[in-house]
Formats: sequence, structure tokens, C-alpha cells
Amino acid sequence: MYNSWMAGAQREDRRDLWLPALVIALGWALSLAGWGSLIADRRHATLESADELAAETRELVGARFRAYTTALDELTRLWEVLGRRPLDEWQADIDLLLQNFPALAYVAWSDPADGFQRLRASPDLAYRVAEPGVLPALRRPVLLGPENDPNGRPSFRLRLPVGPGGADGQLESRVDLQRLLEGALHGKAAGYAIRIHWNERELHARGAASDDLWQQWWRVEGELELPHGVVWRVAHHPTPELAASVLTPIPHYLLASGLVLSVVLAALTRQLRLTSRQSRFLAVSNRALEDRKGELEGHVAERTEALEEAVSELRVLNQTISHDLRSPLGAVLNFASILEEDYRERPLDDEGIELLGRIQRSATRATRLLDGLQHLSRAGRARLEIEPIDMDPLVREIFVQVSVAEDEDVELIVEDLPDVCADRTLVGDVLANLFTNALKYSRGCEKRRVTVRGSVDDGRCVFEVADTGRGFDMRFEKKLFKMFERLDRGDDAGGTGIGLAIVERIVKRHGGRVWAEGEPGQGARFYFELPQGAP
Repeated sequence: MYNSWMAGAQREDRRDLWLPALVIALGWALSLAGWGSLIADRRHATLESADELAAETRELVGARFRAYTTALDELTRLWEVLGRRPLDEWQADIDLLLQNFPALAYVAWSDPADGFQRLRASPDLAYRVAEPGVLPALRRPVLLGPENDPNGRPSFRLRLPVGPGGADGQLESRVDLQRLLEGALHGKAAGYAIRIHWNERELHARGAASDDLWQQWWRVEGELELPHGVVWRVAHHPTPELAASVLTPIPHYLLASGLVLSVVLAALTRQLRLTSRQSRFLAVSNRALEDRKGELEGHVAERTEALEEAVSELRVLNQTISHDLRSPLGAVLNFASILEEDYRERPLDDEGIELLGRIQRSATRATRLLDGLQHLSRAGRARLEIEPIDMDPLVREIFVQVSVAEDEDVELIVEDLPDVCADRTLVGDVLANLFTNALKYSRGCEKRRVTVRGSVDDGRCVFEVADTGRGFDMRFEKKLFKMFERLDRGDDAGGTGIGLAIVERIVKRHGGRVWAEGEPGQGARFYFELPQGAP
């Protein structure tokens, strides 16, 4: 009997190898899927940020280029209106132009029948201008480039007719592209290597791009259309330092941890199967030993006890692992509420009911903390949808929602509010958190009232939310907007310590700031800034 059971166990042992293999396969598949999702999300976020930065850089370069061409056009129109003036007056105009536009190398003038003569040039550069002679008629602006200036630097020349069909002469200027681009890109797009080309000519190269072949996806190129039919190609590449700071190996560490954990779980599964088989073997051995009795009886008892202890330890370990994924906190709230409702009139003492109340309050606070952290994450990561906002109806709508949710009856006073340009959903979150704070800390106070007013200060809209609540000591004003920092530790106020941190994060994402004023027992006033709306 014993030999027959051992032979069957060996065959079963070979068949049971598929279960650990299945655990490993599933664990590795899930780990690879999670790793791929993390890599894809990070790549998407990185490219989205790079696209926005590249668009901003192209806009800055285009604005700087257009500023030069516009200034020269305006000078030409000025000379058309004023006509021929003494040379020193023209030179004074050009001196001012050179002072404001450092990349402008020189400005030269020609009469219809004479060659160019230089009026003014950059003091650290010497340019030879065209020799006197009759110039072809110029009926429209002409941009020549890219070309090297006498110092071998990339530049372009712009010729503009003065008067109808160039009847009053021509104006020629040369712009040093290297200076223009260095000025436009100074301090911009930090961490990126930038290459700017005009046709096949490289105009500007800043920084050393990462040469890692695995980072070729992180490359943003775009065309920049400029006046006079000029088109530049602007490319952004991450530098090795930026790539190292953004592309951290954390997803790879998580992948490795998942693979190792899969192997450990497979080993535990195998061990549990072996333990189960050993338990069955123990039962067979016990029945066999009952017939043999004698000296083997004590040995069998000791072996049985040792194996039972091992099985018990493995069972406890298995139970711990199986409960790592616990039910949602919402289930705790539901069951606690059901117990409190169903057993309030049954044989359950006051201490038990109080314990159930503590469970419910703790679970409620944990749920609110999770909700607060979720809102805080959304406030920091959500894409801004900027649009004009009429603040008056938004304030009243949010206040009604908060007062109904909090079951509070508080007077609301809304004074004149300026319109803003911001993300409507996030601004609603700011108001909801400030109103919730005002209602929470005015409970128990007489004449409960919330006042909202606004003003415009230097192009920024400043809003004030004032309440008639408990107020606070200004010595602790800096702690108000820190996560989990609460000035009132009492249970009557409630709260999670996240709401004002959400307010600060949203306002900062809109380029504003938030601050507060108050006095103990005299209420509190919270201020925040938003961009001004269109008139």
C-alpha cells in the first residue's frame, strides 16, 4: 500500500509542475504589462511637455525675428513720410535702432542713382558695403540669406524700397542671426539641445544632444514660418543630463521586483502542494503504522506533530498573502452602518456601539484622505482647459453645491467680480475647498456669513473669500497651505488637511498665488489670483 501510494505521488509530483509554471507565466505577463504601461505613460507625458516647450521656443524665435523686420519696416515708412533729411538726423534714428536691436549689424542707405553708403554699424564689427554705383530698381522688400557676414557668422540682408517703387532710395540692413538667436533663446528650454536650420544651413546649435539610440523617440522638430517667405526648421533634443533626470530606472526596478515576486509565489505554490501531499502521505503512514505498532509508534507521532506545525505555519503565511488585497474602504463604511442600524436595539452594549462609531469615523476619514489625494493629484496633472469664465454664476453655483452637501444654512454675499481666463473645473475646485473651509470653521458662530469679492490689480484678478468663523493666528499662516497641516486638531472641525493644499496647487498652475489673513475669533480671509479675462 505504502509503495503504491509513493509511486502515485511521484507521478502526481511531475504533473503538478504546471501550476508553479502557470504562476510564473501569469506573474511575468502582468509585470511586463505594467512595465509597458508605465513606460508608455511616461513617454506620452514627456513628449507632450516637449511639444509644448518646442512650440513656445518657436514662438519666441519668431517674435524676435519679426521684431527686427518690423522695426526696419517702420524706419522705412518713417523716412518715406519725413522725406530727405540731414544725414545726422538719419544717423540718430539708426543709432536708436542699433541700441534696441543688438543683432543689427549695420544700416545703409542709397540714393536712386548712387551706391550704398553706410550710415551706422555695430561698433564691434566692420562691414564693407556695396561700392557706389547705380542699383537696380527695388519695388518690393527683398530678403537675402542665409549668408556669411565678413566675420563668417550666419546672417541675412534685408533690402527695403523707400517711396513708391523705391523712388526715394533703398535701405539695406544686415542682421547677425547668431546674436539674434542667442538673445531669443537665452535661458529658454533648459535641458534641451536646440538646432535651427535655414534650408540646409545650420544657423544655431546649443548644447550636446543625447546620443542614446533608445532615446531617439524623444526628438521634437517643427517648422517656423517667418516674414518674406522664410521657413526655419527647429529641432529639440534632450541633453544627457535631462534624459537622466526624467528617464529614471524606477519602472525597470518595478519590473524586476514583479519578476522576482512571481518566482517567489511559484515557489510558495510548489511548497504548498508538497505540504498538502505530505499531509496525505502522513495519513497513509499513520494507517500503516497502526498495524506495525511498537517502536515506530512514537516516531510517527513526533513526525506527525512536526509536519502539522509546518502546515500550520504555511497556512498562516498563505492567509497573510491572500489578504494583501483588501476590500475597498467603502465596504467598511457600508458594513459598519448596517451593523450600527441593525443591532442598535439588540444585545450590543454602548461600548460596542461606540467602537462601531469609531470604525465608521476612521474609515470615513481614510476615504476622505484618499479622495483628497486623488483631487490633489488631478489638480497637479490635469490638462488646463483655459476659457473665459463669468465668476458670479460660478461662485453661486459652487456655494449651493457645498452648502447642500454640508447641510449648512449660511448667508452668501457676492460683490462685483471680474471675469477671468482659467480652467473652469479647477477654479470650481478652488471655490469648493474655500467654501467648505469657511463653513467648517464657522460652525457654532453667530451670524454665519461668507462674502466673496474681487478686484483687478496690475492685470491680475484678486479674489477674496471671507467668513465670520473662528479665524486663526497669523503666526501659523504659512502652515495653512501645507498638506496634512491643520491648526485646529479638534474632532468638531473635521477635515483632512488637503483642501487648502489643493487650492494652492491649482492657483500656482494658473501662475497666481494664494494667501490668507485672519484673527482668532474674528473670521478669516483667503485671497487668490487668476489671469484677467478678456474685456
